[in-house]
Amino acid sequence: MARSNLAAIRQLTARLPEEAHGGQHAYKIHEGIPGGDALVLNSPAAALRGRVGPVPQPAPELPNDPTPVLDVLVYWEESWREHSDQPTGLQPTVDRVADYLDRELHRMAETPAFAELSADLARTVRQLENVLHDGVRPDVSRVPCWDCGARLVKVFAAQARHDRWVCPRCREVYDQGRYERAKYDHLASQGAARYVAVSDAIAATGRPEQTVRGWMRTGAVASQRDPASGRLQVWWPDVRAQHLAAGNRTRGS
Repeated sequence: MARSNLAAIRQLTARLPEEAHGGQHAYKIHEGIPGGDALVLNSPAAALRGRVGPVPQPAPELPNDPTPVLDVLVYWEESWREHSDQPTGLQPTVDRVADYLDRELHRMAETPAFAELSADLARTVRQLENVLHDGVRPDVSRVPCWDCGARLVKVFAAQARHDRWVCPRCREVYDQGRYERAKYDHLASQGAARYVAVSDAIAATGRPEQTVRGWMRTGAVASQRDPASGRLQVWWPDVRAQHLAAGNRTRGS
């Protein structure tokens, strides 16, 4: 999830200049400053190299300000570089810092600070979505496009059976069946040693809900309650193993 949010931050930040220039809310927020919150999010307010002493946690200037994206990323980059003795003099940019964090995430995940990093990345994605979607938040999935890797966005039709998913970057269209196959590939490629929502396991495998719950009842698939949300989750490697053992049938076959 942290890696997915990091990729989303890069994609969404690239849209900030356009939103600051002509977005629906550009002149209505952030104390009337032209460019609004999009301009604030895109500004490198405190993204400095070569700090001396502890790296300060980024903080907004005004109570209702969003925190600039680069400030958040540089805070974590500088913290980790200090921890791992990897100094750099390169000018920080969103792409450059995100690349570094992406390379180091597997090591950062082994430290107690990773939970706070993950929360900061999720919070930054929400800030970006709030500004870029002008109060109308599309259903942005965690499933990447097969062609370019951008997160797929759901497009609602007049009838649910005609709903589809579209890549916001290359405009590739996914019907429900293709989307579920892409979700399965995404889960299978994530190292997969994690718990996922039951609904995600059902959608990714195409198995009926009663089949997945049957695997849980027999103990073939481990399950737990998400400590934060209370939602039922299943251990994805178990689900995938049962799915492959039963053959690659799809829902309705």
